[in-house]
Amino acid sequence: MIRSPALALGVVVALGVSSFGQAGEMRAVTGALTHTQEIALPPDARANVRAEGRFGVTLGKVEIETGGHQMPRGFALDVPPGLSGTIRALIEVNGAPRWIVEGVAFDAGTEPVDLGNLVLEPVTPLAFATKFLCGDTPVSVGFLGDEAMLRAEGHDIAMTQVPAASGARYEAVGTPDTSVWNKGDAAMIRLNGQDLPECRATLPPAERPYRARGNEPGWQVSFATGIATIEADYGAISHEVPRPDARAMPGTYEFAMPEIGALLRIEERLCHDDMTGMPYPDTAQLALDGRVLRGCGGDPADLLTGGTWQITALDGAALIEPERLSLNFLNAGRVAGSSGCNRIIGGFTLTGEGLQFGPMASTMMACPDPLMEQERRILDAMEQVAAFDVDADGTLRLLGEDHRTTLIEAVRP
Repeated sequence: MIRSPALALGVVVALGVSSFGQAGEMRAVTGALTHTQEIALPPDARANVRAEGRFGVTLGKVEIETGGHQMPRGFALDVPPGLSGTIRALIEVNGAPRWIVEGVAFDAGTEPVDLGNLVLEPVTPLAFATKFLCGDTPVSVGFLGDEAMLRAEGHDIAMTQVPAASGARYEAVGTPDTSVWNKGDAAMIRLNGQDLPECRATLPPAERPYRARGNEPGWQVSFATGIATIEADYGAISHEVPRPDARAMPGTYEFAMPEIGALLRIEERLCHDDMTGMPYPDTAQLALDGRVLRGCGGDPADLLTGGTWQITALDGAALIEPERLSLNFLNAGRVAGSSGCNRIIGGFTLTGEGLQFGPMASTMMACPDPLMEQERRILDAMEQVAAFDVDADGTLRLLGEDHRTTLIEAVRP
């Protein structure tokens, strides 16, 4: 069903944010807001600029009086150093959203960041909206006035409800080539005749699952919606408490659980499991019962998903047109890409010890022999992959059975 959460495009709400220490510990993030309409803003226009970090934590925010001013309009935020984040800016007129820009990323670091001009686009928020992620495609389903609407790839598509055996099913007005079959937290969405990967409703960042773990002695902290589970000494110690809010500090996020004398610290720094070598996006530290237990946090899949990888090396051989060679890991355990000749698609599996690709399918285009040979070598290499790693410079390395031999290297374009 289509739920009615707080609108993602509504007024910025201030979350509980800790004091980050002395002013000298803060990091400046600056930029300017602009839009494509060369007009002065109405007198009652107001801009909110917010930096959001991990776990839904507000790293910094500022409100700007913009009424009567021409754009661009500068802004400055102070955020804790050592944490990455995204900027979201919203201009409201009479309390109603009018222009927005969001998802403008800045990396972790200590130096000031100048984001330049951020171009806001006109926005009309959907009511009773549910956000889905279909592979790596975000979509929203809600209502615009009295009309059901699918918002995807920058377009609003009017929908009408049709009979369904279960859940709620909608089709685009006048054509069945676009449809939504909503079944609670999941949906099957067809967009312009193409079936999107399985769509799952996205939870707010503060409610998304998260797990940190370590070895010798074995311990883990698991966060779910509203609940935190803590285990240590291979299960000899076990606690379940309300999920704590994240507190941002310079370089770390803290989760305090005073009822059991525990404090979890998460640092945005690549970590390797000390038994399997599996890479994780975060370094973790759990203080419990007077001890400090060290380990890793986050989901290794997050190191792979989130954008396209361009293949830059293939088992030491020279590449033909490497700008056309790509891999894209999708959230639903699917991988797609280009061999330089054909599109390829298949599955991937992450275990506690490594990465494996399932059988890969490809389109059947015939290309010159050198490109066909390169495609064969890419597919052969993927069959041999047993693990992966990410270097300090962000290079992805797909590794062979010995977890040392690099079969494929790739970078973000």
